[in-house]
Amino acid sequence: MSNSGGRRLKQWLMEQIQSAQYSGLQWEDDSRTMFRIPWKHAGKQDYNQEVDASIFKAWAVFKGKFKEGDKAEPATWKTRLRCALNKSPDFEEVTERSQLDISEPYKVYRIVPEEEQKREFWKAQ
Repeated sequence: MSNSGGRRLKQWLMEQIQSAQYSGLQWEDDSRTMFRIPWKHAGKQDYNQEVDASIFKAWAVFKGKFKEGDKAEPATWKTRLRCALNKSPDFEEVTERSQLDISEPYKVYRIVPEEEQKREFWKAQ
């Protein structure tokens, strides 16, 4: 299984953004409350799996769902990270800031502060 040691998606993703290792994965604002994540479709003519799926692959490796030598499944990797982001109370997609119809498409997510998550939790009860 994974050697994540209980680290959460939020911590992992913030480390990846800070590393500047992934093309297009960057902070969207100076206060670092939003980030953009590259979201190029595999069907695009200039799609390059090494570059365009690298953050999704890194998540699969981190979670123990992929290791070198396994069959590459970039669409599955992307789905897994998208589902993790959508399921996590730490993130909220900011659809009005996402740009999916450009040559280097991306989605924007907001990091939801813990106080706000608690309020939403109690409102739902």
